[in-house]
Amino acid sequence: MNKKYYVENLVNHNHTLTNCSIDIHDDEIVEVKEGKCPKDNFCYSYAIPGFIDIHTHGGNGYELMDNNMEALYSISEFYLKNGTTSFLTSTVTDFLPKIEKVLSTVSLFIPINKKLAKEGKQAECIGVHLEGPWLSHKNLGAQNPKCCIVPKESSLNLIEKYQEIIKMVTFSYHTSESEKFLQFLVEREIIPACGHDEAIDEQIVLGFEKGIQVITHIYCVTSGFQRKGGLKHLGTLEMALMNDGVKVEVIADGKHITKYFWSFIKHNKSFDDILIISDSMRCAGLPEDPNKIYKLGDMDVIIDNGVAWLNDKSTFAGSVATMYTNFKRLIKEWGVGINDAVKICSYNQSKLLKCGNLGEIKPGKTADILLLDKELNIQKIIKSGVEFEFI
Repeated sequence: MNKKYYVENLVNHNHTLTNCSIDIHDDEIVEVKEGKCPKDNFCYSYAIPGFIDIHTHGGNGYELMDNNMEALYSISEFYLKNGTTSFLTSTVTDFLPKIEKVLSTVSLFIPINKKLAKEGKQAECIGVHLEGPWLSHKNLGAQNPKCCIVPKESSLNLIEKYQEIIKMVTFSYHTSESEKFLQFLVEREIIPACGHDEAIDEQIVLGFEKGIQVITHIYCVTSGFQRKGGLKHLGTLEMALMNDGVKVEVIADGKHITKYFWSFIKHNKSFDDILIISDSMRCAGLPEDPNKIYKLGDMDVIIDNGVAWLNDKSTFAGSVATMYTNFKRLIKEWGVGINDAVKICSYNQSKLLKCGNLGEIKPGKTADILLLDKELNIQKIIKSGVEFEFI
């Protein structure tokens, strides 16, 4: 099927084309042509690539760890309704047998999801991000301390079994076991990410040299300045900001990362090294009610003041943001240019995941496109060349 859309501004990560048309055949962009919109055709203010979320646990009342097809269907539809066209589904720390059951369910879901994504009915699940359980007890945040372990043979066997769908793993790089674990991930081309950690400068720099690519939600239980044996050390936080090429995840919800944190990150990192994520949990998209208890894995959480907390309000417990709300905040509140916002919400993620068909609006790319009005409100969502109604 052929479709044509006219736009005033076609925005990619490195340039904007003005007054052009986008021709789509089936699920592929076949032509981008400059030329003003004919009078009898509707012209959209902006066309941008669909968002790619590499760290999200759920939304609309469901999470991956619910471990059933209903949850996976619901979150995949929720993401697409909010402009995320592709995603990594993220676990929370749990016992290995539970994680194995979740991975088994996802492996059954992915072939079904790919078909539904091709029909424009769901965001596409590219794979799984394992957030733990190989984390530090010192920086757990809202992760379950009962489930934290060091990566031993049983962990390696689990990842080996599901390596085709596991795309990224978050772990703390501070133990002797974590060195072997990093090598294991690199050899299988699984993205190593450091987070919920207690690594110090000399350890994490070695980790960067050996293959750690990403820092999980920076400034959110990332190791920082500390003393070991009375001596001063920088942590993963500072070393990541100092090292070009190390990517940092940023939850741009105005809570986990405020504009002041954002300014400091931008002072130290180029847009090439920033990955916007939602880190959304099941309450994303639901009405806020601080008196209602929800679950993040096995942990009790509440939603108050636009963010998820542990029930005692001792720490945040994931976000209720979407990639779309983050994108708008970047531009409207934090002064990021729209090309750079596209880069850190879509293009960088496609490069990290080696999904060369995503992240840009160009001939030969998959037609995952958001059409916006001049205020950046979504008017149409196009997934694999098929229109999906935005709600």
